[in-house]
Amino acid sequence: MEEQIRKLTKLVIWLSIIVFVICLAFRRPITYKGYFSCIESTVSVVTVFFIMYERVLWRYIPWNRPPVLRKSYSGVIKYLDKDIPKEKHIDIKIKQTFFSVCIETKTDINSSYTIMSSIVKEHDNYVLYYTYITDPDAVVQQSNPIQFGTCRMVLNKKNDILRGKYWTTRRSIGDIEWRAENVF
Repeated sequence: MEEQIRKLTKLVIWLSIIVFVICLAFRRPITYKGYFSCIESTVSVVTVFFIMYERVLWRYIPWNRPPVLRKSYSGVIKYLDKDIPKEKHIDIKIKQTFFSVCIETKTDINSSYTIMSSIVKEHDNYVLYYTYITDPDAVVQQSNPIQFGTCRMVLNKKNDILRGKYWTTRRSIGDIEWRAENVF
């Protein structure tokens, strides 16, 4: 992410210079007020560009972007419950911007929400790390209380299949696989 931020910073600086020079060429200011007007215009244009880039444009400009995750996945959690292997279906919804990935999951008795996340490059693979808090349904909260967890998901090249592991503050661990909903 640091590399992407450096590239974005360079882009913003160059865009600022270009917009300022264009503004000077068209307005031909004579007084300080005219120069400040060009500065105000430059800041406005660059701010609008930055907001649009952070929210939407980064998905379509491939030179400086993290992997683009799908909006929804369907998955399977494999875990041990009292030394008995079990599986559980999970639905995943993702909201992503250039700087953030928010993940919401839902099982038959539980949901979880992202506290923090990051996509990093490890040995030529992208890996999604995220920390979450669970929000169990009231009827199971006694046996399955609120907990914090962390997940490490390795992305494939198309970002349509993610595989990884999770671990929680209750010392539970498991394997997890997500598939983009249109892959099944």
